[in-house]
Amino acid sequence: MIYIRKKESAEENSVKLVAYTIILYISSFFVPFVIVASFQSVVYYSRSQWFFATPFSAYITFMAGMFYIAIVFTFFLIFRQKWEGGKFKSIISLLLLISIPVFYLSLTNYYYVDDKGVHYNSLISISEEEYKWENVNTVHIIYRNHQGIVSNFQYKFQMMDGETITLPYDDKFSENIRRIEEKIQQYHIVVKDNFKNPIVD
Repeated sequence: MIYIRKKESAEENSVKLVAYTIILYISSFFVPFVIVASFQSVVYYSRSQWFFATPFSAYITFMAGMFYIAIVFTFFLIFRQKWEGGKFKSIISLLLLISIPVFYLSLTNYYYVDDKGVHYNSLISISEEEYKWENVNTVHIIYRNHQGIVSNFQYKFQMMDGETITLPYDDKFSENIRRIEEKIQQYHIVVKDNFKNPIVD
């Protein structure tokens, strides 16, 4: 009787895990956009920022983490009867723990611009880097020729030590272009562009 109950319980757990796995596969395509944006807006956003943005790499990485967990669950469901035991479950647990750094790095991948300069936390970094306006040596305005139309594509900020930070020219950047140009004039930053030889795609 006890054996039957344990078997039924194990089957119920397997059914639940199958459902969770399917949900993970499906939700991995849209949940990252909700979780990452919500987390960053609460933890990192400040009114002093001109604009705050999340690189697409953050969403893709979080998506990969969810997809990875779904694959581990799938692996467990396929081989649980063949390799059933404490060692197999330990391996599965270890594989799941690997996803934690992936989620952490995706949640801390962002950039924003304010009165002090450009602040960027890359995908492979655990701390925020600050690029102050007074340390910017050159701004490279990168143009792109897309289907015969030349338009702004990126702004590359080159520091005095040679380090560079590149931001996409998106709607948020465009809305604050006047503020950025004021800083360029204030600190007499050299401006270069590739308008005569734009990137063609």
